[in-house]
Amino acid sequence: MNFKPLLLLPPLVLGIAGFMWMTSGDHQPPQTREATRLAVRVMTVTPEPMVVTATGYGRVEAERSWTAVAQVDGRVVDMAPGLAVGTLVEKDALLVQIDTTDFELAIQKSKANIAAAEATLAELDRQEANSRRLLEVEERIRDVTQAEYDRINNLVERGTSTAAALDTVQKSLLAQENAVINLTNTLELFPAQRASAEATLAVRQAELAEAERGLENTTMTAPFRGRVSEAAVEQGQFVRTGEQLLTLDAIDAVEVVGSFQPQAFSSVIQTAPGQTIQQTSQIDTTKVVNYLKVAGVTAYVRLEVADFDARYPAELVRFRGTIDDETGTIGMAVRVRDPLMADGATQRPPLSVGGFVSVVLETPAPGGTIAIPRTALHQDDSGAPFVYLADAEDRLAIAPVVLGPVAGDRIFVRSGLADADRLVLSAPRPPIEGMPLTPVAEGAAQ
Repeated sequence: MNFKPLLLLPPLVLGIAGFMWMTSGDHQPPQTREATRLAVRVMTVTPEPMVVTATGYGRVEAERSWTAVAQVDGRVVDMAPGLAVGTLVEKDALLVQIDTTDFELAIQKSKANIAAAEATLAELDRQEANSRRLLEVEERIRDVTQAEYDRINNLVERGTSTAAALDTVQKSLLAQENAVINLTNTLELFPAQRASAEATLAVRQAELAEAERGLENTTMTAPFRGRVSEAAVEQGQFVRTGEQLLTLDAIDAVEVVGSFQPQAFSSVIQTAPGQTIQQTSQIDTTKVVNYLKVAGVTAYVRLEVADFDARYPAELVRFRGTIDDETGTIGMAVRVRDPLMADGATQRPPLSVGGFVSVVLETPAPGGTIAIPRTALHQDDSGAPFVYLADAEDRLAIAPVVLGPVAGDRIFVRSGLADADRLVLSAPRPPIEGMPLTPVAEGAAQ
């Protein structure tokens, strides 16, 4: 008899018995696991005073630059000692002296010509006076001759004189009238002769003025205290009219035209707490600087060299109002006074012409301003901005916001956030509204 099939019964019975024991006990409710919380970085939103800045870049230029141009021909006979590029010269100091010999001779010649013209005028005056006295005499002689003619004519009419005597007297009368006419014509020519002599005198005087002006132009002096930036003249050199000799840059002030990105510049304007620019089709660029000053916008020039950062107070000068075709920037010119005055306490070096510097415009934002990092800002499918918040129950909330101007890596929020709101700086993935969070304060140990 085969008993091998019976060997399967004990394990089968044991399995059925175990199954019945396991399913016969009390039913326990399944254990539920707590939802996983996402750790996120948060910052507490607090309105605080802020300073909005805009940075542009440009090169230092002299505010005033003067080029000495030769106005006369001549040889350089004298120069300022050590005149070369970089030399500092005082106001009214001699720079270049050109030979004056030719101009001094021209002055003497002009003075002699003037004396001759004045003598001619004096001679005409004397001749006219003499002619007038002679005319008076000739007119008196004519009157006497006319009386004699009338007397002889009466005698002829009475038959007591001859016609020959009358003809003789008439001939004398006509000769005397001719003399009077000649003197009258001579006197009438004197005004024209005097005008010609006066014109000649004016020409001689102009020649004298030209010679004196040329003599004055032989001496070149510094119109202001400055530094020589270009020098192209040597002593003994013959220079010609129109030749550039040297260039002098004023050192009392320098100018920097900073190139700003339009967005950064507009942020300063929009944040300024002063008056607002009128929105018109045309903006008067001459009034922009005045607006910025009234609105409280200030400026300084920044020079970064090696291990130090030097700052120079600056004054707003003018706004260019045009956009550069190549860089897409707009220009704002500022002035720095006394750029060569070094500051030993702050180790501030002189601000030299040609240096590449940055121009910083800054203005205080209105009180109670809320600014958040730009990285914490998000946009929905329609482009509307919003931020993530951690609510009172540490759950993710979505808050639409209305934005203001951008200030560096931060952006102003006009509405949508309140004091003590906890802004989520991290980007939750996936961002499900209401999901539990584990807020970690910004800067805390993770």
